[in-house]
Amino acid sequence: MKYKKPARLSDPMNDFSPEELAGILSKQDTELDWRDFDRLFQGKLPAGTYEELCYYLPLACAYIENHADACDFFEHFSVWIWDHYERLKADGLIAPAVSAFHALFRKATSSFSLEENGGHCLYPSACGPVESLLEALFRLSPACPEFSPDILFSELKEDMSFAHAEWIVYISTEMGSLSPEWIRSVISASEYQAALDVLDENIDVIMGDEKLYAFWGKRI
Repeated sequence: MKYKKPARLSDPMNDFSPEELAGILSKQDTELDWRDFDRLFQGKLPAGTYEELCYYLPLACAYIENHADACDFFEHFSVWIWDHYERLKADGLIAPAVSAFHALFRKATSSFSLEENGGHCLYPSACGPVESLLEALFRLSPACPEFSPDILFSELKEDMSFAHAEWIVYISTEMGSLSPEWIRSVISASEYQAALDVLDENIDVIMGDEKLYAFWGKRI
């Protein structure tokens, strides 16, 4: 490994207490959780320098691939990647981050169901984390082409599940960035129609909710 475990974390923006930094350093690699990675890669207020944090980058990527709660720190993580993209690319560390993101997105969209929110409105379960992941993706992709949505969805197309088809239908309208033609190019006609049929079963509730009604009204 090019970067060794740091003896200290420099806290360049003076955003952490000595106890917080010592707590991270005292842990074994396998003991680190999403809170630790959130502090380490805290966007523009990271716990250490680039060199110090690159030791933790493969550990963060492995955590992202295997834990659904990684959604809770990915926004900060994506900002840190944005800020250090050129150095990460030169060090060959972009590919593991992209792979981790794809695995996290696939895990977050592995099931699709509507649930009550506020007593009468239905929203897809986990829509908040999924939308946050996509916002991070669209924010990263202009400067970091490896994070292009086209790459993510093309990979997803190779092993498209029914749940993923439902999510793409939802995402395409909620995010307002994917055309119906593009959706059909990713999802087979039968999966696309089946996803709409499932949502059709909930039309009475959807009609009563402004956000979901806007989603429904844009479908083809």
